[in-house]
Amino acid sequence: MSNSPGSNLKNTLSNLTLAATALEAKIEQVDPSARANLKNALSGLNATIKRLEFEIKQAEAPSDKIGQILVSKNIITAHDLNEAMKKKRREPTRYLGQILCEMGFPQSKIMHWIYYSNKRKQIGQILVELNIITEPQLNECLLQQKDLKQKGIFAPLGSVLIENRIISEENFMIALSAHFSMPIVSLKGHTTSPALQKVIGEKYAFRHRIVVLRDEPDHVKVALAEPHLEVFGYLEKAMPKGKHIMFYLARESEVEDCFY
Repeated sequence: MSNSPGSNLKNTLSNLTLAATALEAKIEQVDPSARANLKNALSGLNATIKRLEFEIKQAEAPSDKIGQILVSKNIITAHDLNEAMKKKRREPTRYLGQILCEMGFPQSKIMHWIYYSNKRKQIGQILVELNIITEPQLNECLLQQKDLKQKGIFAPLGSVLIENRIISEENFMIALSAHFSMPIVSLKGHTTSPALQKVIGEKYAFRHRIVVLRDEPDHVKVALAEPHLEVFGYLEKAMPKGKHIMFYLARESEVEDCFY
């Protein structure tokens, strides 16, 4: 039996799916007063299954094609891509963009070329692939989003989906993480440090809801709830030569708690 990372992921997925099926059957057998807690547990288990399904797809995805785009644009060298792919094969659930960022390549440039080469899937497409929403639900929300825009109201697709109770915040975080190739970090109990916030400018950090997590000699780690290419580019330009930024995704509610 193979002990490869991909094989281990599939075995874990199989076990979780069986557990979810057993739990779903048990819910119908218990006293109604106890069903609420079991349904919450089932919801959390299903969310984990959906995420693992996507991680398996990521592990099997042809990341080298994205890497070749970056090589052709002189963002990285063929040697850099080879080293990054070695790391991805060892840790298949990690995004290639994340690995390259940790190797010191600007995330803004990586995301820029992936975005403009049409290799980055839109959030709606990711949610459909994960079977979190259906094509009709996506199309309906896109029309609603378009109507709001015509009224001068900008509403991100994720917000529209959450407002309509089609997806949960957890589902949205999974899709957003995949969309931007950014790992998710928890900020529960985290307190912002004025000294760290000054690294990128306290006013800028407050305005864009950015939390500085760590300031190392060669990099700065930050968490934000609303990733944007312009923010990536601005912050990386503000860094001293030889220092780069590593971006992490955090729940909007947790980011807000850090500021109030």
